[in-house]
Amino acid sequence: MALDLIGWLLAGLGALLGVVVGGFFGRARGRREGRREAERDALERMHERIESGRSAVRDGRDAGDPAERLRRNDGRW
Repeated sequence: MALDLIGWLLAGLGALLGVVVGGFFGRARGRREGRREAERDALERMHERIESGRSAVRDGRDAGDPAERLRRNDGRW
Protein backbone atom coordinates (compact mmCIF):
# COMPACT_ATOMS: atom_id res chain seq x y z
CA MET A 1 0.00 0.00 0.00
CA ALA A 2 2.71 2.48 0.96
CA LEU A 3 4.84 1.51 -2.04
CA ASP A 4 1.89 2.09 -4.36
CA LEU A 5 1.37 5.56 -2.86
CA ILE A 6 5.07 6.42 -3.25
CA GLY A 7 4.96 5.21 -6.86
CA TRP A 8 1.93 7.38 -7.62
CA LEU A 9 3.55 10.38 -5.95
CA LEU A 10 6.76 9.92 -7.93
CA ALA A 11 4.82 9.52 -11.16
CA GLY A 12 2.84 12.70 -10.43
CA LEU A 13 5.99 14.57 -9.52
CA GLY A 14 7.65 13.38 -12.74
CA ALA A 15 4.67 14.51 -14.80
CA LEU A 16 4.65 17.91 -13.10
CA LEU A 17 8.38 18.30 -13.65
CA GLY A 18 7.92 17.36 -17.31
CA VAL A 19 5.27 20.05 -17.74
CA VAL A 20 7.46 22.71 -16.11
CA VAL A 21 10.58 21.80 -18.13
CA GLY A 22 8.53 21.55 -21.34
CA GLY A 23 7.04 24.99 -20.72
CA PHE A 24 10.48 26.45 -20.13
CA PHE A 25 11.88 25.02 -23.36
CA GLY A 26 8.73 25.98 -25.27
CA ARG A 27 9.02 29.58 -24.10
CA ALA A 28 12.72 29.70 -25.04
CA ARG A 29 11.93 28.32 -28.49
CA GLY A 30 9.16 30.89 -28.98
CA ARG A 31 11.51 33.71 -28.06
CA ARG A 32 14.12 32.47 -30.54
CA GLU A 33 11.54 32.21 -33.32
CA GLY A 34 10.20 35.67 -32.51
CA ARG A 35 13.70 37.11 -32.62
CA ARG A 36 14.40 35.45 -35.96
CA GLU A 37 11.12 36.74 -37.38
CA ALA A 38 11.91 40.27 -36.23
CA GLU A 39 15.37 40.09 -37.80
CA ARG A 40 13.89 38.78 -41.04
CA ASP A 41 11.30 41.58 -41.11
CA ALA A 42 13.97 44.20 -40.46
CA LEU A 43 16.08 42.77 -43.28
CA GLU A 44 13.12 42.88 -45.68
CA ARG A 45 12.35 46.50 -44.72
CA MET A 46 16.00 47.42 -45.23
CA HIS A 47 15.97 45.89 -48.71
CA GLU A 48 12.76 47.75 -49.54
CA ARG A 49 14.32 51.05 -48.42
CA ILE A 50 17.46 50.35 -50.46
CA GLU A 51 15.40 49.61 -53.57
CA SER A 52 13.25 52.71 -53.13
CA GLY A 53 16.40 54.81 -52.72
CA ARG A 54 17.90 53.29 -55.83
CA SER A 55 14.77 54.00 -57.83
CA ALA A 56 14.71 57.59 -56.52
CA VAL A 57 18.31 58.09 -57.61
CA ARG A 58 17.55 56.52 -60.96
CA ASP A 59 14.51 58.77 -61.44
CA GLY A 60 16.48 61.82 -60.34
CA ARG A 61 19.26 61.18 -62.83
CA ASP A 62 16.81 60.68 -65.65
CA ALA A 63 14.79 63.78 -64.79
CA GLY A 64 15.89 65.69 -67.85
CA ASP A 65 18.17 68.65 -68.40
CA PRO A 66 20.61 69.25 -65.50
CA ALA A 67 20.10 73.00 -65.70
CA GLU A 68 16.33 72.54 -65.35
CA ARG A 69 16.83 70.22 -62.36
CA LEU A 70 19.03 72.85 -60.75
CA ARG A 71 16.32 75.52 -61.23
CA ARG A 72 13.68 73.22 -59.70
CA ASN A 73 15.88 72.31 -56.74
CA ASP A 74 16.94 75.93 -56.14
CA GLY A 75 13.64 76.71 -54.42
CA ARG A 76 13.98 73.70 -52.10
CA TRP A 77 17.13 75.07 -50.51
